[in-house]
Amino acid sequence: TVRPICSHEFSCTVDTMITTFIALVILQMQQLLSRLFPFGRGLFHAYWAPNFWVFYIVLDKILAFLLRRLGFSIEIPEASFTRGLVGDSSPFAVLPKVTPITTFLLVILAMAPCLVKAFANPQSKHIIRWVAYACSCGFMFGWHVHEKASLHFTIPLALIAMDSLDDVRHYFLLSIVSCYSLFPLLFEDQEYPIKVLLLLTYGTLMWVGFSSHFSANSAPGGKKLDASDSIVERRFTGWISLGYLLGMFAIEFWSRLFHHHVFGDRLPFLPLMMVSVYCGVGMMYSWVWQLSWIIRNT
Repeated sequence: TVRPICSHEFSCTVDTMITTFIALVILQMQQLLSRLFPFGRGLFHAYWAPNFWVFYIVLDKILAFLLRRLGFSIEIPEASFTRGLVGDSSPFAVLPKVTPITTFLLVILAMAPCLVKAFANPQSKHIIRWVAYACSCGFMFGWHVHEKASLHFTIPLALIAMDSLDDVRHYFLLSIVSCYSLFPLLFEDQEYPIKVLLLLTYGTLMWVGFSSHFSANSAPGGKKLDASDSIVERRFTGWISLGYLLGMFAIEFWSRLFHHHVFGDRLPFLPLMMVSVYCGVGMMYSWVWQLSWIIRNT
């Protein structure tokens, strides 16, 4: 026979279930917060994300080298960037230590123009730009940023890439830089031809698609756009951007063919550093371009 459960036993069982559920929620929230705000893991990821802090690192290295050559006693911290910092210590030799609150304030300060514009003159047609720019600020100045976080603003900007010719040029550059910055994540030899072919295919499809679209439509002044003029034009966002993208081939040739022959087993971090710094230039340009567009047009 089955003994019926009294109301007291049922109440105890429910209380136990609720207590267990709350404990599990608190535990999961702690895990969630530790991943959303990884303040205990150091400013940098093992592979430097191409953001503002890359230039901060390089400046510190250059200053330390110059001061040591001038006779100053500069202590090189044990936690080296070249081995991938994942700790709490400050690896800077000359520049001040960066704290989580510093990165938080920089992110808010970078977002401020966008936030002011959004609150002063709300426009639903610009919400994608505002969200993408806010994600860009978090990527450029945030704490322990992963390189994959560039997708947070690259993907939304794809939705408005066809709004204008300037948007196309910006997205064409940004998306290729974002994809190339992820190359070091696929480091196996068998993965190399796959990632290269995927990026080349993606870039070619964008070039053909964007060129076809804008050559089929008239320019704002009524002038017909040639296929070659639709993305490459004689100004900063044209030939200079194209030259910047072609510079990625030089980095790849150096990393794959010449680095080992020149340095042997020395400076194994140099190819990764070159990718981070070079892509950081493109990401910084994208951030400035978005900020300039928002200030001028919203």
